[in-house]
Amino acid sequence: MDQVTPQEEPRQPVRCPSCLQDLYFDDRQLFLPDPRTNELAPWDPSSEPNGMRRQDQMNRAFLKCPNDSDHPHFLPVPYLLFGRPLTIAFVGQSGTGKTHLLAAMMAEIGRGGLDSLGIRCRSVNTNQHHTFLSQAVNELEAGRVLPSTAPADFVEFTDALLVTVNGQTRPVAFFDIAGESLNAPGKITEFLLGVDALIFVVDALRALRLKQLNPAREAARIDQHKAGVADPTFTTVLDRLPREGGLCNVPTAIVLNKSDVLRFEPPIDHWLREDGPLKSAPDPAEVFRESQDVYAFLTYHQATSWLRPFIECRRCTLHFASATGTSPLLPASANGSLGPSTPPTAFAGGVRPRRVLGPLLSVFQMWGLLDAPGLSAPRLREV
Repeated sequence: MDQVTPQEEPRQPVRCPSCLQDLYFDDRQLFLPDPRTNELAPWDPSSEPNGMRRQDQMNRAFLKCPNDSDHPHFLPVPYLLFGRPLTIAFVGQSGTGKTHLLAAMMAEIGRGGLDSLGIRCRSVNTNQHHTFLSQAVNELEAGRVLPSTAPADFVEFTDALLVTVNGQTRPVAFFDIAGESLNAPGKITEFLLGVDALIFVVDALRALRLKQLNPAREAARIDQHKAGVADPTFTTVLDRLPREGGLCNVPTAIVLNKSDVLRFEPPIDHWLREDGPLKSAPDPAEVFRESQDVYAFLTYHQATSWLRPFIECRRCTLHFASATGTSPLLPASANGSLGPSTPPTAFAGGVRPRRVLGPLLSVFQMWGLLDAPGLSAPRLREV
């Protein structure tokens, strides 16, 4: 991934994505990981006389947030040095595939999936990024089912990249929060008040009542009688967001995840066949057509509860995608027969993510990081 160096220290504050505190760069509040223990220790940049080593240490350093009344927390210094960050939160109840979707996105980016668009990415902090790679991306690439995200008492971003488009670099941070935490009222979801974009993940196995999905629901340990029950995290998050003119002004994407379970069903069959290496930025007219198809498909199958983000957000696109391209393998029980005794741990034949970068690129376009000529936000609302 490309090396990016800031031109100067920031003069404008950067909002802490966890507690919403305004942060100013202060070299008296810097910390550096100990190479032996990885514990953060106070660091004075003037203690390193060599300019090249000092810059390298600065790229690995953290700034302590002054708002540590509830939970001491630190932000990587590069997150503060490249202008206004873009923060993206994944929304959905536990088991909808949020972690798998984020891991699939990172895997595609790591394989150069954005290179053809002239988009360059590198990690905000190497250690944090490698942790997510080892715990999620590499496990998914090996065909293993990822564990559900554990509930947390304090929310911090899962991973972050420095994204360069047309010579402009911006930090992009991703929040992958447990569904139980998203449902919790109060301070734990306060970060939503400052989030810049949302990706709502619709689980096809939970949203659609189709009987043909019962075998896949059994493999995923989803009660078929609960199919069609609305995702409570959608309501919790939307009710928490500030409004302007009655609408949320946060760029939003709705993803019908696990679309592979309906890969022979129109119009999903058409869109999954369209998957392939990106040759250009998403065509706004094509995004509009896909949004129409997702909206019509969910409406036809009486899954309108999952369309609430489109109704209540000023800018919203809709997408078919699959983080894995296949369902998990139903494990054998203790006596060797197939049964529900143990959760699935692997995907038969490995994984093949489908159309996972589409929602991310739409968010980039709506936020202004990537050009999207020819389509205004109001037209998207005419789906």
